[in-house]
Amino acid sequence: MSIIQINDIPLQVIRSARRKSIAIKIQDGKVSLHLPKLMPLWLAKQFVMRKQQWIEDKLQHYQQRPPERQFIQGELQPFMGEYYPLEIVGEALRQRVHIKLEQQKLIIRAPKHVSSTQIRQALVRWYKRQAETLLIARTQQIAQQTELFPKHVQIKSYKSRWGSCNIRGEIQLNWQLVQASPIIVDYVIIHELCHLQQHNHSKAFWSLVEQFDPDFKEHRRWLKHHGHQLVI
Repeated sequence: MSIIQINDIPLQVIRSARRKSIAIKIQDGKVSLHLPKLMPLWLAKQFVMRKQQWIEDKLQHYQQRPPERQFIQGELQPFMGEYYPLEIVGEALRQRVHIKLEQQKLIIRAPKHVSSTQIRQALVRWYKRQAETLLIARTQQIAQQTELFPKHVQIKSYKSRWGSCNIRGEIQLNWQLVQASPIIVDYVIIHELCHLQQHNHSKAFWSLVEQFDPDFKEHRRWLKHHGHQLVI
């Protein structure tokens, strides 16, 4: 491995005998250039030059990402598009963490020396419970409006998708979606419901989505650029 610099952008060069094509990867704000073992470096540099604007956009997007959540007193947590501060109440005799949304706060009653990891775990469980109720109910409402009826709706954990629809007519929604605003939630639900009729991303599919969500492009763009804010 070696490092090259192109217009103030350092890139780690990684060669592999198994690789057949060139690729640029950005992870944790660092750029790596993946090459076939025998590809000339000058050719790879030309490729990077053509992709420079894309690289700069990706790096800027990474730099604008908010810091990871700490799950500490007063930190804001998203829920259905609103942000609520954590109010952590330590109680000497309490053995479990309990969360309740009231007075525009997420009030967490917890053992006296609760850790941020325990707070996070409890918050994840709370989000999942809310998703089971709110996301499924909203899917049923939109199904009535669109007359697109799934056979089953399930809340699941996904790392890189917000929902899915299989050929059996079953819809799965990412529980983390419950943190987003209602219009974003509706877009994802509409997207998956439309897959009941169009099992692809063809022009006909997007026309169907637009029929029920005229601003779907804006909502799709929001998820692309801000969806990471919903990942715990």
